[in-house]
Amino acid sequence: MFKSILAASLALALTAGAGAASAQVGADLNISPRRVTFDEADRSASVYVFNQGDAAATYTVELVDRAMQPDGQIVLASDVPAAMRSLSASEFIQYTPRRVTLQPRESQVIRIRVRPPASGEAHEYRTHLTVTALPPESTGFTVDQAATPGADEVSLQVVALFSVSIPLILREGLIDARAGIDAVSRLPAMEGAPNGAVQLDLVRLGANSVYGNVEVYAGEGPAERLVAVVRGVAVYPEIERRTVIAPLAEALPEGTALRIVYKDDDATPGAALATMAVPGS
Repeated sequence: MFKSILAASLALALTAGAGAASAQVGADLNISPRRVTFDEADRSASVYVFNQGDAAATYTVELVDRAMQPDGQIVLASDVPAAMRSLSASEFIQYTPRRVTLQPRESQVIRIRVRPPASGEAHEYRTHLTVTALPPESTGFTVDQAATPGADEVSLQVVALFSVSIPLILREGLIDARAGIDAVSRLPAMEGAPNGAVQLDLVRLGANSVYGNVEVYAGEGPAERLVAVVRGVAVYPEIERRTVIAPLAEALPEGTALRIVYKDDDATPGAALATMAVPGS
């Protein structure tokens, strides 16, 4: 998940006028894998950070607690009420390094280890490994640039610092990952979905988060075909359901029969977590 963090750097303030410039830092940052799950059998993992750009770059690595909202948006846990936050895994996780400089096309391994909670109770904990590209020393204004074009203006540079976050999930006890599908509807053509879309709610039924791919099939019998896929859809424990919009690959007549499958891509890859049929008319 990508998140843009705005950092404003005020080089020189003379009076209350305004001149502005902008820059982007870190758009070539990549990270793999996109998700890490720890359980009683797996207590360590490696995450790879890639600099895919043409210049050297420095990155910070930190753990940040985040929360999911019903529309799937991931926000800072501090921005939501305590009752809407998941249990934090940050105190159980150790990782290294915490800062790295990479040359163009170079990668770095972030090594992660977890220690189990002392309680021994069945819970799911989560935090997010967040890698942020720092601006190079050359980013910013000199004193002379800050005073241009006029002595009565303030020069402001807004630098977009790109970061990549992936969930680190610690599961203790038996996994209870179950899901359902609800509130299916057809949406008309829109920006990003010229053939229309299927909207649905994924409902988390078990205690653990679920993660997988939403597949939409159209037609019946031998004529059934895959018409939409949304990959990597999670529903975390802090929410009970999440709305998903699946753009259609082809225009479908009204009343076309649909079959929607939510396939696990976590504990039991490929298994159907939920299925719903919408009969044709």
